[in-house]
Amino acid sequence: MDRVIKVSVGFATGALILLAISLYLSSYYLEQQLRSVETGDLQDAQREVELASSLDPFSSAPLVFEAYLELRQGRTGAAVEAFRDAIGRDPHNSENRVALGDLQRQQLGDPEAAAESYREALKYNPYSAAAISRLGDALLNAGDFEGAKAQYERLRERGKISLKDLYALGKIQVQLEEPEEAIETFEEAREMAGKRLGSLDESQRIERETFIESLDLAVADALVVQGSYAEAREVLSQSEAEQASAVIALLNEDPESYRESVRDDTIR
Repeated sequence: MDRVIKVSVGFATGALILLAISLYLSSYYLEQQLRSVETGDLQDAQREVELASSLDPFSSAPLVFEAYLELRQGRTGAAVEAFRDAIGRDPHNSENRVALGDLQRQQLGDPEAAAESYREALKYNPYSAAAISRLGDALLNAGDFEGAKAQYERLRERGKISLKDLYALGKIQVQLEEPEEAIETFEEAREMAGKRLGSLDESQRIERETFIESLDLAVADALVVQGSYAEAREVLSQSEAEQASAVIALLNEDPESYRESVRDDTIR
């Protein structure tokens, strides 16, 4: 009996040692794959990532690396399959679902499929600000303004909304003919953008200042949709935005026509 126990323990110990070696080699080949990518040797990188995947059949990481390697070589379909395989290996990993959604939205131009991937990701990580933001983007690109608005408002309520998403929310509110809400949103964006402006380097500060100037145009558009043409002209006359004078000219020429163009404007 003792001999049987010793043999069993020996087998178990040996199995653990082999597993540890296998996992170590998988990690090693993933590191080698990164070096091969850096040197432009994609053929070796492909071989190494396949070895890493076979040595650690429980981790989704090698398959994610494979997906990005396929993308680098322009093989979008193969990248989608690799991401799906990664999700199959680790169904609870929300980041892999977000990565698939990014591919569907950016490379495939399929915002509906991307939105579904982001929704799946949020089932496993409902508080992911990145997934909520991307879901908002996908719904906006799909023309679902109400759906996108709901996602951006979720972020806003949690204090997790970015400047980009706050601006998008304001534009949606203009599109949905909610000008008062849009003006409040743009003013909130202005306040957020103005914080820590002095701590930015020169290029970042110029970019931020340009964004703040664009908010003048956005507020003016909201006022135009509201029918407050005089107030819109006042905002524009005090703005340093390059397009401000051109917008004033359009307002002076035919305010109703400009109002219709703002209402019909696509957000993205």
